[in-house]
Amino acid sequence: MRFGLTEFLLVLLIAVLAFGPRVSAWMNRWSRQARATRAEDARRRAAWEAERRARRDFILHRFQIAAAVLAILTAAALVYTLGFRPIEAEPQSYTLPAAAAPAGGQSISDTAALAVEGYQPPDCIQVRDGWIYLAARPAEGEGSALLRMREDGSGLMTVLTEEGRITAFAFDPAGDIWYTVLTGEGGALCRASHDGWGTTAEQVVTQIDGRRLTYPAAVAAGPDGQIYFTQAADFGPQAGSLDEALRSELIGHTATGWVYAYDPAGRAVRRVMGGIAGAAGLALSPDGETLYVSDLGSRCIWAVDAAGRELTAGGKGCRLFAGDLPGYPTALAVDADGSVYVTYPWAAARWLEDRAADPGIRGIAARLPRSVQRSLFAACPAAAQSFRPDGSLEADYAADAVASGALAPSGNRLYLPGAESGVCYFRL
Repeated sequence: MRFGLTEFLLVLLIAVLAFGPRVSAWMNRWSRQARATRAEDARRRAAWEAERRARRDFILHRFQIAAAVLAILTAAALVYTLGFRPIEAEPQSYTLPAAAAPAGGQSISDTAALAVEGYQPPDCIQVRDGWIYLAARPAEGEGSALLRMREDGSGLMTVLTEEGRITAFAFDPAGDIWYTVLTGEGGALCRASHDGWGTTAEQVVTQIDGRRLTYPAAVAAGPDGQIYFTQAADFGPQAGSLDEALRSELIGHTATGWVYAYDPAGRAVRRVMGGIAGAAGLALSPDGETLYVSDLGSRCIWAVDAAGRELTAGGKGCRLFAGDLPGYPTALAVDADGSVYVTYPWAAARWLEDRAADPGIRGIAARLPRSVQRSLFAACPAAAQSFRPDGSLEADYAADAVASGALAPSGNRLYLPGAESGVCYFRL
């Protein structure tokens, strides 16, 4: 039998009529299920998205609250730190002494070095009988040592050691060493005597009028046996190291530094001069009659009668020897001809002196962290200068190999600390 087009169409029509309603019903059911599944998926996605937004908004809200609290606490801490945090002394208004800047001296830069292994650059230097004496802190560890070596760098040996930092020393006519030492609890003026049994050290002055000596910074011995020493500023030990206390005094200019004289025979202390904004250096003229005092914050050197009593910086009996110096003066020394040598650890800071009459702004600087305060002061281009006895500039000393903070003239040499370690000297 033939199966043609007509037969095929008839079979297809019968199939459509027989199965079409079922197929249509199945398709409708599948379509409804698909739509329901998609709707359920959409609802789930919407619920998940709403939950995600809610969690995000919750976290964001908590973060905003935490950020606001942190900002408030930070602002409060900043206001307290810069405006209300207790400091050693509130800054005072001041005026620098009127003086012409020193000029006309020669420039000296020719240097040589002497190695001192195992120690930091020395804090103070003296030369006596062909020996270089220096106080230095070890490269590792605590304390300080008084060392000596020949002027050619040979024969290095230890004279004495201290648990604290030796800030200055001098020899009296009998050969005893008088030195100032600074510890975490305060400072002291000490004497070291040497005999066949070795070196014996003792603390001589630890208090002045019942108050602890805290920042002794310089010492000088007169030909009559009088021992002169300084209290850099009237700060408590919490002011930090000597350098940190001097920076605090630079910013605050409290002018609480003093120079004292100790009489070993009578065991009495005499007030020589006060009102110094950082009494960081002392030196006596060759005849012992004139006492030179470096005034750190006033950027000058005063000259007074060594026998003076109760003098005031810039007052009666106090002569301005050199002023408007290029840096802030610390250590002083005098050679046999009467020339006065001074070293400058920091250059003059115009941002500070332009605000001499504005204690409020300087109060903010005084409350900055000490690490930040260090960055406020730059090194002085001239490590040291020397002045003739009449106060005129003799020479500038500058070289990359040297540091400042200590100096000692000897013959045709001027010794200073090395920039990294050891001792350097300028050839005069």
